[in-house]
Amino acid sequence: MSTQTVPERSTTPEPHRQDGYPKNATTTHLLPGHLSSSSPVATRLNLPILAALLLTCAPTICLYAVEQRRRSHQQPTDLSILVWTYILAGTVGITVAMLAQAVLAYLLALLCFHGLPDDAMSYLAETAKTEHDITDDAHRQRRRAMARRRGYWAFMLLFSFVAAGLVEEGIKYVTVTAMLALLARRSSTSTPRDSIAVAVSAALGFATVENCAFISAATRRSNKGRGAAPKDAMFALLTAMERVVLGIPGHAMTATLIGINMKLMRDDHDHFHRGHTSTTSSSSSSTMNSAWLVLRDPVLFHGCFDFMLFAVSALEGNVGWVHPRRPRTVGVVLALAVGLQATLASVLRARLCRVGLCAAESSSIGW
Repeated sequence: MSTQTVPERSTTPEPHRQDGYPKNATTTHLLPGHLSSSSPVATRLNLPILAALLLTCAPTICLYAVEQRRRSHQQPTDLSILVWTYILAGTVGITVAMLAQAVLAYLLALLCFHGLPDDAMSYLAETAKTEHDITDDAHRQRRRAMARRRGYWAFMLLFSFVAAGLVEEGIKYVTVTAMLALLARRSSTSTPRDSIAVAVSAALGFATVENCAFISAATRRSNKGRGAAPKDAMFALLTAMERVVLGIPGHAMTATLIGINMKLMRDDHDHFHRGHTSTTSSSSSSTMNSAWLVLRDPVLFHGCFDFMLFAVSALEGNVGWVHPRRPRTVGVVLALAVGLQATLASVLRARLCRVGLCAAESSSIGW
């Protein structure tokens, strides 16, 4: 009978890497929640997130389809102008908006909380938290007390109309103005639809990147362990659906309102300057007045929408925007949001009729 030598097992501890595995061990890179990339569970988790990202890009695809359809009926807007408008609003525009909002939020917090930096910073820190960051009853009670302060309601009001409404609509206005000027140099003819197409491109570029940030925030909790990931993936999909149904149409309609108002301002240019001498001061004053007339309604609608969301959240005892959980509160938010959107759509339709682009008329020419 042959004998087999059994190697003697070493009693020396095997060296380990920093992650706790032996140096000679073969490990696979793990996804959050300890799921490998080939795991069926990981695939199921990624599907809602992928669907959310595709959903938030759907309005962009629709705009491209509309522009392609126009080619068979009339002269479409220069596609390169639309693409660059989309890119600039979604990169430079949203970066400037974030920086401006961060600075304004701090200054407004100082103003509303009596110039106390500690109070201002504590409120700003709480506004950045989600419901998943609230871990104990003491924290909830503290947030409820903070949400009841009059200074916080003043902060919400100013932030909604100035830091959110004025900044974001102002960035759209600057982007649309610059790109329409470029379009005017490239083309000898300009139609009201060009103003609308460029404005909607700016809105979609801005809103798409903003929505991706919301989706990222909705899924960040999946890094904290197993079990939360499936719920967070579905919450990301719900966030995308809400943003596509309410957020993107709101951005698109306020941007369209900006484009139409700019067209009306150009048409009424002689009327606004009648009786005024052509001086530098009067020209500057007229420019500021025209800019305010263009931005006034979009800023008011944008500010009302954001303030409504913050106010409902504060009434539930939250600081900043926390997604409501009670069915009654969700119903109230949806009713108010749809009401505001319907009012904005009504105002927008009236302006479209003023430039000859009513819905019934536009449907006959393929818009």
